[in-house]
Amino acid sequence: MDIVDRVPPRLVDGNTIRVGIAAQRFPFPAPTGLVDFDINQVGSETGLSLQLDTASPVSPGPGGNLELSLPFASKSGGLFLGFGFREARRPEGGSHRGRGIAGTLLLRPAPGAELLLFGGANFTRSEEARATLFPAGTALPPRVRRGLFLGQPWTGRETDGNLVGFAGKWQIGSLRIEAGLFNSARILLWNFSDNLTGVTASGSTANRIIVAARDNRDKALSGELRLVRDWATGRINHSFVLSLRGRNKERWFGGGQRIALGPSSAINPDPRPAPAIVTTALDHDVVRQRTYGFAYSGTLRGKAGLDFALSRTDYSKTIDFSAPTSPDIRVRDRPLIGNISAWAVPVRGLTLFGGYTRGQEEALIAPDVATNRAEAPPAIRTSQIEAGARFTLSKQLGLVATAFRISKPYYNLDPAFRYREIGSLSNRGIELSLTGQLTPGLVAVAGTLLMDSRIGGDPASLSQIGPRPVGQARRRSVLNIDWRMQQGKGPLSLDLAAESLSARTANIPNTLFAPGRTTLNLGARYRFAVHDKPIMLRLQLQNALNAYAWNVSASGGFTYINPRLLLVQLVADI
Repeated sequence: MDIVDRVPPRLVDGNTIRVGIAAQRFPFPAPTGLVDFDINQVGSETGLSLQLDTASPVSPGPGGNLELSLPFASKSGGLFLGFGFREARRPEGGSHRGRGIAGTLLLRPAPGAELLLFGGANFTRSEEARATLFPAGTALPPRVRRGLFLGQPWTGRETDGNLVGFAGKWQIGSLRIEAGLFNSARILLWNFSDNLTGVTASGSTANRIIVAARDNRDKALSGELRLVRDWATGRINHSFVLSLRGRNKERWFGGGQRIALGPSSAINPDPRPAPAIVTTALDHDVVRQRTYGFAYSGTLRGKAGLDFALSRTDYSKTIDFSAPTSPDIRVRDRPLIGNISAWAVPVRGLTLFGGYTRGQEEALIAPDVATNRAEAPPAIRTSQIEAGARFTLSKQLGLVATAFRISKPYYNLDPAFRYREIGSLSNRGIELSLTGQLTPGLVAVAGTLLMDSRIGGDPASLSQIGPRPVGQARRRSVLNIDWRMQQGKGPLSLDLAAESLSARTANIPNTLFAPGRTTLNLGARYRFAVHDKPIMLRLQLQNALNAYAWNVSASGGFTYINPRLLLVQLVADI
């Protein structure tokens, strides 16, 4: 599924990132992993669920959602409807207004046949552009007072996005037909970015550049048809998949105006009169891709497994620039992509696994600060090799250790601020995770990612950049603990979430570094009933220690993290 914007929140119940051993038995994985979305579907009983809260993770202010579940008779399917809203004051200042709708229709017309139709949309208004700071040299930006709006009141963002599609399967004897078709679209009615360049430690700014664009549009039609056969021979379970995938993607981008407001301040509001914004003709980006392949998975029950997939993809990209002085781009590529992975249990409680994946994926588009903003590079070839082990410490507790290496081209700003391929990127790392139940009612998830990222390539082209990519942390550690009292059966539960990041490279020459940070979230849930209707009250104190730290984008832009924020949420099934 090719998604040009985020999936509408009311449409999904959550998602899982599947990498390493968690991606086993998933055909056609990508080197950087799979995102497995859980689409909201009708429940087993008719119900109405209401959620109200005082804040979201990024926007303090009232919000909530309403969800309706209407199952059909005889378990033949049902209807799910959802609506959400948000009226908020953002932590960095400025406002946010959002609305969301979604619906799914589940049909089971015959034994072994299932069809899910779904659609959702988001509508965002206001959301003035946040000031992004680009330091002048090797000194960090000044400590900006959080909540003080430094942007321009006329930079309100207006965005509409939607996703519609269907997914179905039909079991015919030992064969299963699976199909899906998805249409994703986004319209940026108005979009702004506010870039403060040449920011010094005192807060003075050499130039404030507003980039304004309107009517930029993205749409993608993607789909897949699979023929799957599962069978067993003795103790070995087999699965064979034939697949045909395709996508057509179009973007109308650019046409914006760069408004240089001159010297400004990164610590004090500096409102300017709204200028007359004149946009020009849009550039047109078209991607066509067809992929056909097969996958095999074999499992020796509880002892070993082998996954193998091979695909041929036909990829083309065309960019027609509106400016006659800019040469158009025509790219064609027909790579052979695939993966092979295996796992085995040599002794009880120990699983060894490893694999190699070669794939193709889209590179990030050029940031607003680039001279070629919004331009999308052609798809890049990526590869990953990994090996690891999973230790079963108890029936409900496991430890996973994985070593990996991911290689791909590196895109970023060159010294002339043009976004282009400037080298090759190698990410080598080790990931450790401990997941499961420590005691009845006490669940923990802990993990650490250690990564050594380095840029290689032609020494001549790399002479003005450092060896490490911008914005990449060398260590990320997380700890999540949830304790539900009375051995997991009580009405009250307490939770803790901690995250720690190491220092990150903050500019292309590698002469500036953002300090590491540690944040802590504390929460509690209380479950009770009114007239036999379940209700849950949720409290969460995000960034409980009110840590002040910086986020750093891949292009070197600084924004501060959110301050302490109390989330109050009430969920009721009516």
